[in-house]
Amino acid sequence: MTQIIDPNKPLRLGVVGNPISHSLSPQLHQQFAQQFGIDIFYGKICPTAKGFNRVMNDYFQSGGYGLNVTAPFKQQALQYATIITQRAEDSQSVNTLVKTKEGILGDSTDGIGFVKDLHHKQLVFQNKRAVLLGAGGVARCIAQSLLLDGFEVCLINRTQSKAKDMADALKHLGPIQLYTNDIAVDLVVNSVSFNADQFLPQINFDSNAVAYDLNYGPKAESFLVASKNFTQQQFDGLGMLIEQGAEAFGLWTGKYPDTGLIKL
Repeated sequence: MTQIIDPNKPLRLGVVGNPISHSLSPQLHQQFAQQFGIDIFYGKICPTAKGFNRVMNDYFQSGGYGLNVTAPFKQQALQYATIITQRAEDSQSVNTLVKTKEGILGDSTDGIGFVKDLHHKQLVFQNKRAVLLGAGGVARCIAQSLLLDGFEVCLINRTQSKAKDMADALKHLGPIQLYTNDIAVDLVVNSVSFNADQFLPQINFDSNAVAYDLNYGPKAESFLVASKNFTQQQFDGLGMLIEQGAEAFGLWTGKYPDTGLIKL
């Protein structure tokens, strides 16, 4: 991959999503850039679904270099990219785009960002068995990275056929199946937006189990409060946001920031 960077101009980066006004990515990447003395311009882009490809073309043709991609565009970004990484292929999702001489590269850093946050928090999992709530795009990213990290992954989803399809697509990476409550787990990951707490009573928790909501802020509150009845440790997805952003920043610049210095 041959990157296209003009050292005489600010590196033009951004985040694309809809809605996007709430995004913490501009503050995050400015802090990353400051660690290395890199001059960046980081903006927010909010296209419609129909206008996504046109807006992407305009962005990259007018000097844009890299983009973070958030909901609801991660599958459209997968189709837009002309080159995709293996983890984006496995995840069927792209959350990072970068302009190269070979074309627009698409990568998925959500899953590796999640696993890196688990390691950053120094969490210990004796059995490495995880339950993943949901079977959407971000769930597939998380399942892929958990499998590569040596976890056994079990799925709970409102539509069982969708969860089974995801398990079948990822079984080449490791043990993944629909959840049955005879399996005790030490990690429960929520990837759905609401009412995830309804699934908690059907899960068999190890005594040291961790609950992790991929959402952060108020969106994570309901699930994490409910999980206190079942687990001793609860975390929201802010650490994952930081770690996946650091992976994207490394992809763009070849420099990997110290995530422990970030304040959001």
